[in-house]
Amino acid sequence: MNYKWQNAMVLLLALALLLTQTAAKFSDKLEEAAQRRSANIHQLDTVILLSYILVLIVIVVTSWFFKHYHSRYLHESALSLIFGLIIGFVISYFKLGLLQSQTYDVTMKNLTIISEPPDYVRLEVKPEGSTSKVSFHYELIEGFYADTKSQNEQKIEQKAAFSPEVFFNLILPPIIFNAGYSLKKRHFFRNIGSILAFVFIGTTVSALATGFLMLILTKTFGMGFSMQELFFFGSLISATDPVTVISIFTELRVEADLFALVFGESALNDAVAIVLSNIIDGSSEFLASSPSVYAIVISTVKQFLYVFICSLLLGCSIGCLNALLTKMTSIHEHPLLECSLFVLLSYVSFLLSEVLGFTGIVSVLFCGITQAHYTMNNLSQESKMTTKQFFHMISFVLESFIFCYIGVSIFVANNQKWNYFFLLFSLISIVAARALFIYPLCSLLNIRRQPPIPPRYQHMLLFAGLRGAMAFALAARNTSSENRQVIYATTAAIVLITVIMNGGLTCTVIDILGIKHGSGLVTERDGVDPSPTGPIPTPSLAPSGGNPFDKSFLPRKWYNFDAK
Repeated sequence: MNYKWQNAMVLLLALALLLTQTAAKFSDKLEEAAQRRSANIHQLDTVILLSYILVLIVIVVTSWFFKHYHSRYLHESALSLIFGLIIGFVISYFKLGLLQSQTYDVTMKNLTIISEPPDYVRLEVKPEGSTSKVSFHYELIEGFYADTKSQNEQKIEQKAAFSPEVFFNLILPPIIFNAGYSLKKRHFFRNIGSILAFVFIGTTVSALATGFLMLILTKTFGMGFSMQELFFFGSLISATDPVTVISIFTELRVEADLFALVFGESALNDAVAIVLSNIIDGSSEFLASSPSVYAIVISTVKQFLYVFICSLLLGCSIGCLNALLTKMTSIHEHPLLECSLFVLLSYVSFLLSEVLGFTGIVSVLFCGITQAHYTMNNLSQESKMTTKQFFHMISFVLESFIFCYIGVSIFVANNQKWNYFFLLFSLISIVAARALFIYPLCSLLNIRRQPPIPPRYQHMLLFAGLRGAMAFALAARNTSSENRQVIYATTAAIVLITVIMNGGLTCTVIDILGIKHGSGLVTERDGVDPSPTGPIPTPSLAPSGGNPFDKSFLPRKWYNFDAK
């Protein structure tokens, strides 16, 4: 009897061992398949990065070609968009990077209603021919909230699209910092009052007017957009981009005051647009509970001023801290360390502001302005040259990449939904909204301003309202609903249309309006530094009164403060 039990136990153990080995065999196959997929995706990532780098090289060479032959209709931004469109078309219609993939529709066991998307998902699957289970751990991919494809997916389309956080945390800060770092100019500060009026009053009016016009048009034609979504769209689309127009202005050497007005508004209104859009985007709970419109307006104004002023002060403080460090130490004896400290502290202004709940874009912008005005004077000559060249170069490369990426996303982005009536209404609204603040605000400013802003400047300011990287990045941050996907696609299309059409016609409009160019040299003192390798002048700290250009109130006070 014992002999039979022993045989039975041996058979059971053998069977258990066989089943275990079989399960392990199928489990190993599953793991091997996962490893192969990981290797394929890694290779695809490398191909994507290589493709972008090669395209940027082509953009640089092509830009030189068009600059060398003085093209009036195509510039770097438009070229980047066109190359991006070509790449997106090739990826989308020639089915490049197609990998065999599996899509499973997963339903929660208890069908619980959730208020927020999960950050992680654990999936238990049973390999073919096995009784054991294998667990997979998935993490949320930002930007693909509403992807409902259930077929074999074209992985290169997904990989060609980056997370919006990559834009805000890595790409935009150097671009915005460079905008501030190149602002220490005589004509900019001479027009500082008008520029700030355009930035704060004009951008706010443009955002509200765009949202209101879109609300009327969408309600009239029965589109299901909420007030919050439309005013969010108005806020993000009010951010104008200076790259294309300023590039043309620099080449043509337009009148210095017009240059300063266009560049100053475009460089600074990004900060206002991002604060407005963040406030509106996060106000759904308050809007639902607020008793009156008056309370909503007062709360929004308070929050806007709090966030903007705190961000501004933080950026200026870090800029002054760097100025003190470079002035009170002998770090200028080591230019490598000096430049490293400069770059790192500048980036700290962005990150610290985000950590404290402020707006990093505002902080890094005013950090750049402060460093240009104070820290620059304490740097060694080598560090001055290096920092100017570095930020000018990195800004050019990143801006080219963003415009190229916008062109690619037109074809490959999974989180875009097209509504051509919404696009048409948007184009009408943004032009009307810009006109609603340009002409009345210029009329008010001209009451006290000397010299007044002439009509030809006002028309050029209206025409120069191109949309660019900031508007696109704000729209890409949240595509969780179909309406947000429409906003994202519309923003990309508006950037494409305004950069190619307005940018291409800028020279023609300048000639039609009779704006002088060629004689009014745009130099380091007059506008933006067109050549970062040129000499860097040391600003005079003489009290106001001796300088004939110190006509406005703010520059006089600033110069007097510096002189002390």
